[in-house]
Amino acid sequence: MIRSLRMLNNKEFLFLVLVFLLVTDFCIYFDIPLIRQFCGFFFLTILPGLLILQILKLNKIESVELFLIVVGISITFLMLFGLLINNISLSLGYKTPLATIPLLISFNIAFIILLVIGYTTNNDSAFSLPCLNFTTSEKVFLIMPILFPSFSIFGIYLMNTIDNNIVVMTLFFLISLYLIFVCFYCQNFPKRFYPVVIILISLSLLLLIALRSNHIIGVDTHQEYYYFQTTLNNQNWSMFGHTTLDSCLAISLLPTVYQSILNVPSEYLFKMLYPLLFSISPLVVYILAKKYIGELYGFMASFYFMSLQNFLWTSLHARTNIAILFFALAMMIFFNDNIDISRKRLLLIAFMASCILSHYSTTYIFLFIMVGMFLGTEMLSEKSKSIKIINLLFIILFFVLIFYWYSQITETAFKSGIIFFENTVNSLTKFFLEEMRSSTARAVLGEGLGNKGIPNKIEFVFTWLTFALMGIGVLTLIKKCKEMSFPELNFEKPEFLTNKFEVAYLVIALECTGLFAGIILIPFITLGYSLDRTYFLGSTVMSVFFIIGGIIAAKYLNKLLSKIIKESKHECTANLIILFVLIPYFLCTTGILYQAFSVPQSIFLNSNGNIYDLMYVHDHDSYGAKWIKRYTDDDAKIYGDHFGGMWLLSQGMVQLSNYNPYIIDNKRVIKTGYVYLRYVNLIEGKFLQFSKGSFKWNNLTNCEYLLDNRDKIYDNSGSQIWN
Repeated sequence: MIRSLRMLNNKEFLFLVLVFLLVTDFCIYFDIPLIRQFCGFFFLTILPGLLILQILKLNKIESVELFLIVVGISITFLMLFGLLINNISLSLGYKTPLATIPLLISFNIAFIILLVIGYTTNNDSAFSLPCLNFTTSEKVFLIMPILFPSFSIFGIYLMNTIDNNIVVMTLFFLISLYLIFVCFYCQNFPKRFYPVVIILISLSLLLLIALRSNHIIGVDTHQEYYYFQTTLNNQNWSMFGHTTLDSCLAISLLPTVYQSILNVPSEYLFKMLYPLLFSISPLVVYILAKKYIGELYGFMASFYFMSLQNFLWTSLHARTNIAILFFALAMMIFFNDNIDISRKRLLLIAFMASCILSHYSTTYIFLFIMVGMFLGTEMLSEKSKSIKIINLLFIILFFVLIFYWYSQITETAFKSGIIFFENTVNSLTKFFLEEMRSSTARAVLGEGLGNKGIPNKIEFVFTWLTFALMGIGVLTLIKKCKEMSFPELNFEKPEFLTNKFEVAYLVIALECTGLFAGIILIPFITLGYSLDRTYFLGSTVMSVFFIIGGIIAAKYLNKLLSKIIKESKHECTANLIILFVLIPYFLCTTGILYQAFSVPQSIFLNSNGNIYDLMYVHDHDSYGAKWIKRYTDDDAKIYGDHFGGMWLLSQGMVQLSNYNPYIIDNKRVIKTGYVYLRYVNLIEGKFLQFSKGSFKWNNLTNCEYLLDNRDKIYDNSGSQIWN
């Protein structure tokens, strides 16, 4: 990514780290604004990984991979060390181990110990300082992407203040144009700039949802935020919900550690933390893809990954996407040729443990892929290097870690996994029942498409075109497996490959393809782990086949054109075919296409529409929720529409057990308790109901009987409470 100016020796590295620790401690203790947040973020997100890699003597690998491993190991360290300090302190009777001062002292001690170990065990030079000297032509290539995050921040500011989406729309068009520009001028584009451009595009896209609204957006995020707030208020982590979320330290302990050190508004931290951490995931996709198809196509593969809906909505899937990040990092480590087997195993174990601590369902998919990879490589090639890394003992260790954390410590997640497996097997008898599938799976299959508008149909077409190209890529790998895989064989690789795929990569591709097909065909799976999340996880390693599919499609299209127009000298390049699918798909998922047809689909382009009404939390909603918490009893019964309870949970810390949304569905008259009306109820005149497996809006006038013989005790012109 950058040129090395010179290497820091061990003494210089030791001195710089000690100075940084002193400066950071001073800024945190005296709460110096901005500097505390900047140094604190580096203190948590970069420093632990740097120190551990120094001990592992991995400080000389490629700079981009080094950066990715550093961030991954740092997050792993925060969760594991934070859990260790938490449990030791509680066992000794100290109740606030996650408070700022005790946490800061614990980290300082740990970092100094790691620094001393690294200093004494690794005599080689530490890390290189970057050289940022760019030529004039190189600066030209960076002018536009450097502006992307600014467009994102300013554009969302305009949306939040005056409801103007012109800057955000301009951002999407500029990103699309820049992708086209890079593809057509790839010969002159500096290869070391690809990672820089990827991270800038990634940040600009992820900031959109993070900065939209003063409050968190989503559904599950409200529960995740509640767990974080409870851990933060207690200043320790413990089992308190007895739900699957108790096993997810990524949304409870991890943000608490960041909040204690950074001291920013807690809701703002929760909105921003996960997009910032997950912004490195496209770089992982780039590193994986470029090994096999080169830098340009690796860049295009990462752009495809960034175009997926689940990437754009990272703020809504905090625990899931953090777990997917660790899965992607594990794959990057596994297929890295510059790390020896023993260190690979240590890093793989660390990332597996982090995935376990982040999200249960993603972990089960991870385990399934690892078991399949082990069995597949055993059957296909006894000479494969992957067998030396992943063996039976490694698989057993993975399962033991899962069983210990999910069954012996947090309990519920393991039971949920068993129940999910049983229900999936039972659902095989209902193979053809559409209602057993999730709404996402039904939408992918085209259910109800005829009743939808033109933009929905266009998105459906281009979504399936992306599937088609990826399918072509996988079929090509299967058809030419000896030429494209099995490096130990002496078959000549195709010209579009930089390196052959390992046997393990072939097996993973087949597994992911089977997963994609199975999750559509087997009904219950889509209810337990949705199609979009499965596809998103698989795309970390499968995006490369989307590009290969485009290359092969261009090849056959050119053959077809040469037969039809024999004298034509024009050819459809692979870049053109890929862009033909990728750019419209990106404009569909970002909502630009819908905007062209005046359909308010995207929440960062509109302040109306179904998604906006479902997920957007207004200040009025927050004030009303806080009022309920302050002026009602803890066991008071509260009634309202669906999702209203989520608003109360995150904004007022009101237990979900106190909230009943089904009273509206059953049309029962309530005698005691409170009715909570949120912004969408009052201003839009709509009540959200859950009926026959799906949500639907009901008119407020049909629900006014709920307010009969009741007194309005709170009204802020956007939220009301009736008693």
